[in-house]
Amino acid sequence: GAGPHGGTLADWGGGKYHVEFTVDHDKQEATIYVLGSDEKSAAPISADATLQLTIADPAIEAELKAVPDAGDPEGKSSRFVGTHENLGIVQEYAGTISGEVDGTPYAGDFKEEPHEHEE
Repeated sequence: GAGPHGGTLADWGGGKYHVEFTVDHDKQEATIYVLGSDEKSAAPISADATLQLTIADPAIEAELKAVPDAGDPEGKSSRFVGTHENLGIVQEYAGTISGEVDGTPYAGDFKEEPHEHEE
């Protein structure tokens, strides 16, 4: 299903966390939101964390850095942003989002479903 930001959800750690993938093709930018087990509420993690976005087609490997959302506590972030020129390609993406929370590695696969692209 769609996440609270209109993106595609992936499970992280058997439902402990969820990550939501959103893309802005014009900016060639991906934003990943870290959510709690309810798939709705923000679950801020260390702002020092770096998330990895891996997509096979087109080939994208991007590091996403913390860009704390308005309600995130000091030193934490529930929003991570990264850019890659191939994110400018308008298509449905499928890939893996990985990262580490408090020393525990997480990875989750996502697949965008066809939807109406805004012109």
